[in-house]
This record gives sequence, C-alpha cells and structure tokens, in this order.
Amino acid sequence: MDTNNMFNGEMFNLNMFSKKLSNEEIKEMARDMCSGVEETHGEVRVMKWEDVLLKTRTGNITEIDTRCKIVHLQVKLQQTEEKLNETLTELEQSKEETSTCNSELESKSQQLNETLGELAQTKEDKETYRRGLENKSQQLNATETEKETTIKELDTVTQELNITNTALNQTQVELKQVKDLLEKAKDCPLNTTISSYWDLLYSTEFFGAVITSHKLEVLTKSIEKLEYFEGTRITDGIIQFFKMFHDGEDQCLS
Repeated sequence: MDTNNMFNGEMFNLNMFSKKLSNEEIKEMARDMCSGVEETHGEVRVMKWEDVLLKTRTGNITEIDTRCKIVHLQVKLQQTEEKLNETLTELEQSKEETSTCNSELESKSQQLNETLGELAQTKEDKETYRRGLENKSQQLNATETEKETTIKELDTVTQELNITNTALNQTQVELKQVKDLLEKAKDCPLNTTISSYWDLLYSTEFFGAVITSHKLEVLTKSIEKLEYFEGTRITDGIIQFFKMFHDGEDQCLS
C-alpha cells in the first residue's frame, strides 16, 4: 500500500475483480458479510482479502473478531462434506462401473476363449478337409490311371475279339464246306482197294472206331485239319470225304 495515504475506519473483506459485477452479485455479497461469495468468482478475483491480511501493517491497527472465520470454517466444512459425499457417491458409482466392467471383461474373456477354441477347431477342420481333399485327389489320379489302363486293355481285348471273330467267321465258312462235302460223300461206294493213304482208315485199327488223340498222332503228320474231326466215328463217308478233299479224287461227285 501507499504509505503516504492514511486510512481511518474499518476494512473487511476487501476484494478487487477484473470484471464488472452485476447487481445480483453485489447484492449477494452485501447480504451476509461472512457468506464467502467472493470466493466463487475464481480467477476473476485479482486481489483477495486473505492476501491483504498477509501484508505488512503500519500504524495503529486493531483486529476485530467478526466470527467470520468460524462461519468460513463451517461453510468450508459443509462444502468439504458435500464434496466428500459427492466423491463417495462418485466412488460408489465408480465401484459399480468397475464391477460392471469386470463382469463385462470376464464375459468378453470367456467369449474370446470360446472364439479361440472355435478358431482352433476351424483350423483343425480345415486341415482335415485339406488332407481329405488331397486323398480324394490321389484317388482320382489313381482312378484316372486305372481308367487309362482299362481303356488300353479294352482296346487290346477289342482287337483280339475282332481277330477271333475273323477266325470264327473263317472257321464257319470252312465248316460249311466240310458239311457240304460230307453230304456229297454219303453215296460213295466202299473202296476196297488201296489207292490213297486215306485207305488206311479202312484198316481194323481205324474203321468203325472213334478218332482219338492217339489215332490223331498217327495221322496228323501228313494230314492237315484232321483235328476238326476229333470225336467223330470213322465211317465210309468220312473216308471218302478225306480222299476227295485231300487227294482230288472226286469220281463220286461227278
């Protein structure tokens, strides 16, 4: 303070503000000297009464007990209690929120574990499916190989069947020729003279007997296609057929 200026009187709760206070704010301060309303203005209060009380004093200054300290303490205590209650309420809410968060976190953790289990099962199923697909591919390749082999074998069998059919057709033609010649040889007279090696069949060993493998061994060295007649009984007609067919003697057919 300026020491050249003297002040005579009482001073209490001197505050200076950086803004113009409204009429309502001034009335609120004047209503009760111990209300402490000035403290609600915060940074707008640029000079505070509690700071003035700390300044060096000169002259005859007497402090008067206004009992505002007690009121201020009561007010601050009340405010502190209100803040404490608010804090306790917020703390309780925070505990409830924390409990809710813990429950949600536990639920999320359980869901995460279930998801991880499902993911592991999915990976295992995927691997099983991959192995199954690989086996199916191998089986398919083996089947294709077997198919190609079967087709080749079928082609070979078809070729052999065609050859067999050709031989069968030729045999049927020859058999028809034999049947025709046998039919023509029915009326040939019994030949009692040996004019051909077929006359050997008139001997006791052959005539009237059935052609067997043993008898064929005697004749097949010089006679072709005699095996067609295995199981046939040797008769005069058979002998005449052999003589006409192999010797060119067809007097009975002229």
